[in-house]
Amino acid sequence: MPQNQPTILIIDNCPEDRATYGSYLLQDRRYSYRILEEEYGEKGLELCKAVKPDAILLDFPLPDIKGLEFLKQLKTQLGTTNLPVVMLASQDNEAIAVAAMKSGVAGYLVKTNTTAECVRCAIHNIIERANLKLHLEDTEERFRTSIENMLDCFGIYTSIRDQSGKIIDFRVDYVNGAACQSNRMTKDEQIGKNLCKLLPTHREIGLFDEYCQVVETGKPLLKESMVYSEIYDQQYLTRVFDIRATKLGDGFVASWRDVTEQKQIQEQLIEKQQFIQRIADTTPGILYLYDLIEQRNLYINYQSSEFLGYSSPEVLAMGAEFTQKVMHPEDFARLPAHIARFNLTPHNAVFSFEYRMRHANGEWHWFHSRDTVFARTADGLPRQILGTAQDITDRKQAEEELRRANERFQLAAAAVNCLIYDWDIEKNTVERTEGLTQILGYSLAESEPTRDWWLALIHPDDLQTLQEQTASTLATGDRCVTEYRVRHKDNQYRYVQDHALLIRDAQGRLVRVVGSTIDITERQQLYQLEQEARAEAEAANRAKDDFVAMVSHDLRAPLNSILGWAQILRTRKPDEATVARALETIERNAHDQAQLLEDLLDLSRMIRGKLELKLCQVTLVPIIEGAINTVYLAAQAKAIRLESQLDQTIAPFPCDPKRLQQVLENLLSNAIKFTPEGGRIDVRLERGETHIQITVSDTGQGISAEFLPYIFERFRQAHHTTRQNGLGLGLAIVRHLVELHSGKIQAYSPGEGQGATFTITLPLLGKGSGY
Repeated sequence: MPQNQPTILIIDNCPEDRATYGSYLLQDRRYSYRILEEEYGEKGLELCKAVKPDAILLDFPLPDIKGLEFLKQLKTQLGTTNLPVVMLASQDNEAIAVAAMKSGVAGYLVKTNTTAECVRCAIHNIIERANLKLHLEDTEERFRTSIENMLDCFGIYTSIRDQSGKIIDFRVDYVNGAACQSNRMTKDEQIGKNLCKLLPTHREIGLFDEYCQVVETGKPLLKESMVYSEIYDQQYLTRVFDIRATKLGDGFVASWRDVTEQKQIQEQLIEKQQFIQRIADTTPGILYLYDLIEQRNLYINYQSSEFLGYSSPEVLAMGAEFTQKVMHPEDFARLPAHIARFNLTPHNAVFSFEYRMRHANGEWHWFHSRDTVFARTADGLPRQILGTAQDITDRKQAEEELRRANERFQLAAAAVNCLIYDWDIEKNTVERTEGLTQILGYSLAESEPTRDWWLALIHPDDLQTLQEQTASTLATGDRCVTEYRVRHKDNQYRYVQDHALLIRDAQGRLVRVVGSTIDITERQQLYQLEQEARAEAEAANRAKDDFVAMVSHDLRAPLNSILGWAQILRTRKPDEATVARALETIERNAHDQAQLLEDLLDLSRMIRGKLELKLCQVTLVPIIEGAINTVYLAAQAKAIRLESQLDQTIAPFPCDPKRLQQVLENLLSNAIKFTPEGGRIDVRLERGETHIQITVSDTGQGISAEFLPYIFERFRQAHHTTRQNGLGLGLAIVRHLVELHSGKIQAYSPGEGQGATFTITLPLLGKGSGY
């Protein structure tokens, strides 16, 4: 490669000649050479491989290798046909010269005719040719890099002609990356191929003919927004291109750009502009663009003529005088405050402003405008305001009339002490009077003007019923009266009565409901008290009747038995066995009757609160054993196993021993009564950390799940195939006695036929008692 100090290799077997050529080159004023010498060809090739000289002076006859063979090997070594070699021949030989030139040497000199200038000139040519080649390669690389990095497509094409010279197609010589992307093909798929075979549409739309005109006439081709459809990579696409083509030799260069998206954007922009203009033309109010700095309208649509009596050009011509001239002075004084709001809000904020404007005929009209910032200054301050204005004169007049009507209405509503409402179905808005505060405690400001707000206050138990009641009326009726509960502000529910009038349009659709709501809480409470009193009286009468019937039956039964056996003993002469049986029966029935009377007396004491305990410190084990001994014979008569597990370590406990034994005897008697023969009854006494527990369980007929919750209520007996003696007071008295001991009693049964368990829990008094 050429360098600042070119390297020259002299290969000659004559030392004198090498010295002569070296001296010629050292005298060169243009270059400062680095000179290498070699006598033999083989070593010269090795040196070329190691050093890669910029130029070689080669003697044709070498002692070890012929000059042409040297050139052949050098050509292979350098990989090029243009060799930086000047051949030096001893004599002028045309055949050798031709062979050398064909081998690619850069020059041929005859030693006898060679001068210093000839040698320097030959070397200059080699160096300058190398520099020129390097420059060309660099230029070509720059060109190729520039073309490849172009966003536009670029291609070079050469004409393909027939024998008559007519252009029949163009060969693709080069395409850049953008062109490959546009054509959906690689360079290898395009370069060297026929253009019209790759892209047949060129012929169909006449583009091929236009390219031919470029080549034949030299006139450039410029086409904009050309619509082109082609199958690209098995996909049919229609795109829009801008094309430029210029003649190059017997062909042309072309650049093109896909402007499909740009064209679409332009079309969309045009459509949007047309759309905006149509909006401006069809807007029912005034549309304007106002410049805050110049204080004038930059644009106003033609509706200004309809609403203000001034045409759009007239408004624009007035400039800054228009607003002050036409706007009411009071409203013009408020305008700066309206504009100042835009300085403190987001860019897309919209503000409303109501004001009066004087028509060209002198009449004042009310307008409602909605304004937003359209453009801002470089400092971010509002510059232009875009807005619309609607004539609301009729609305303002209607509002004033409505305000007066509402004022009269509010006065009337306050006089009748009720809530009056007006529900607009389509808007789902409800207007209410101050009666809302009187009924529910909410002010109008605290309420929401919707039906949903009111529905949320209705008691959940009443809401569904209310909706069902009103559904049919809302569908076809014209009046509706309902009663329900509504939550007051104090979270208490009030009873209200609602009278509604349903208003429909010409098609029968419900459009409005007007009604009144009054507070009927006191009336409802009186009614409920009356109903409760009535229910209690009826229940008391039923209970009295049931009680009288039950007492009559349960007192009469043992008396009948006693009287029957007494009559037998008096009128007959029974044997000893019959007498014994009679006495046993009389005794048992007298005992039952005495127990019934005792239960009735306990019940009376319970009701009057006179059932009192006589507490003392007693040991529980003897009490429980006494109760077991009392019922032992009854259990033995039915072959029932009566087992007990009693904690003998439990210290004396404060209780009424008589009443506690009564409780246990009652539970054991019931267990024996409802346990079949051969069954089992278990009694346990246990001590816990905070309580003493007594459990009575049996394998009897059990208690149904339906009756279990009522087992301790008065006059309650489960239904059985045969009625058991008793008034159903025993367990009620048991619970009362246990509770008087500050204890609890619970009943458990897996179900009928699976026995029952009664558990008494008595609390310990604490550490002071030793527990």
